[in-house]
Amino acid sequence: MGKFSLPSYNWTGTVKRNFILNVFDGAIFAFAMNFAALNTVIPVYIKKIGGTNLAVGLIPVIWIIGFHLPQIFTANYVRRHSEKKRIVMFTAFMQRLPWLLLSLLSFFVIYKVDTQLGLLIFFVGFLLASLGGGMNLPAWFDLLTKITPTHIRGRLFAFRVTLGAVMGIFAGYASKQVLDNVQYPANFSFLFGVTFLVMMISYLFLGLLKEEKVNTAAKAIHWKEFLKGLPQILKQEKNYRNYLIADVLMILAGMANAFYTVYAFEKFSLTSGYAGDFTIVMMTATVFASLLFGFLADKYGHRINLFFGALFTAIACLLAIFTQTLFLYYSVFVFSAMTLALIQVSRITIIAELSPEEETSTYVSLTNVITVPFVLSGIFAGWLADLFGYIPVFVLAGFFAVLSAYWFLFIMKEPRFHQSTNLSR
Repeated sequence: MGKFSLPSYNWTGTVKRNFILNVFDGAIFAFAMNFAALNTVIPVYIKKIGGTNLAVGLIPVIWIIGFHLPQIFTANYVRRHSEKKRIVMFTAFMQRLPWLLLSLLSFFVIYKVDTQLGLLIFFVGFLLASLGGGMNLPAWFDLLTKITPTHIRGRLFAFRVTLGAVMGIFAGYASKQVLDNVQYPANFSFLFGVTFLVMMISYLFLGLLKEEKVNTAAKAIHWKEFLKGLPQILKQEKNYRNYLIADVLMILAGMANAFYTVYAFEKFSLTSGYAGDFTIVMMTATVFASLLFGFLADKYGHRINLFFGALFTAIACLLAIFTQTLFLYYSVFVFSAMTLALIQVSRITIIAELSPEEETSTYVSLTNVITVPFVLSGIFAGWLADLFGYIPVFVLAGFFAVLSAYWFLFIMKEPRFHQSTNLSR
C-alpha cells in the first residue's frame, strides 16, 4: 500500500463519496471561520469596541461554554435515533445563522451604543453561534463516525483542516485588506457577513452526504436515568478518565490563545491589518501540521498527536515571553496553529475509540460538559493580564501545557492498541 492510499477493505464508492463531501464541508466551514478568526480577528474587534483584556479573555470562555453545554442535552436525543442526518441539517443551519445576525448588528447597532452595551450585544450573538455548534456536534460526530471507517478518520480530518487552511491563507489576506482599507464598522460587518455566506456553501456539501447504513439506536431512557448513568462511565473507564485529565489541563493551557494577538499589538504597536497577517501565518502552519499529524494519527493513534499539541502550546508560551522582534514573534502563531490543527484532527476523534459505538454522542457530550468549568480560566487570565500584564498568563498556560503533555505521554494509554471495541467501525 502506498503512503497516501486508503484501506481497500472499506474503500467503497459510498465511503469515497462521503469522504470527499466531508472534506469539503469541513474545509469550507474552516475557511469561513477564518474571516472571523477567534484568535486574531475577534480579539481585535473586541478592542475596537473598547473592551478590556477581561473582555478579550471572555472570547474562548463564551465560545467553549456555548459550544459544550448544549451537547449533554442533545446527546440523549441523538442516541435514540438511528438516522442522524436530519438532526445534523437542522442544527447545522442554526449554527450558521447567528453570523448573519452579527454582521447586521455590527453595521447598524454595536458602534452606535456605549462600550458595555456594544460588548453585551456582540457576545449574545457570539454565544448564539457557539450554542448552534454545540447543538450540532453530537449528531454530526455520530454521523461522521458512522459513515467513516476508523483507520481513515485521521486523514479525513487532516484533509479537512489542510484544505481549510490553504483557503484560510486567502481569508487572512482578504481580512487584512478589508480591515486596513474599509472603514469601521463596515470592515468587521463585512467579514462576519462573508463568514455566513461561505458557511452556507459548506452546508450544501453537508446536505449531499449519504447515510446508507441505519445503526441500531441506543435504548431509549429517561433523562434522569441518562444523567445518573454518566458518573458510571467515569467510574468504570479508567483510560477515558485519564484522557479527561489531560484534556482539562490542555484547556487550561489554552487560556493563552486569546492573548497572543493583543500582546503583539501592544508590544509592537501594530495596526488592525496585522490580524490578517497573523491569520495567514497560522493557516500556512496548519497546512503542514494537519497533513503530517493526520497520517501520524492513522498509523500510531491520536494520543501522540495530543501530546504534541500540548508540547507546542508550551513552546508558544515560551516564545511569546522571550521573543523581542515582530519577525520572530510570528513563530508564536506557528506553534499555536499547529496545536489547533492537532486538536481539530485528534481531540474529538479519539473519543470514538474510547467509547462503544452506540454511545459515541454520550461520551463526546460528557467530555465537553466536564471541561466547561475549566474554560472559566479565560476570565481569570483576562483579570490577570489587566492587573499584571500578559507574561504571567503565558507562564501559567505553559505550566498547564507541560502537565498535559506529561499526562498524555506517560499516564494515558493509546486506546487503539489497548482495546478493540471500535476498530470495525
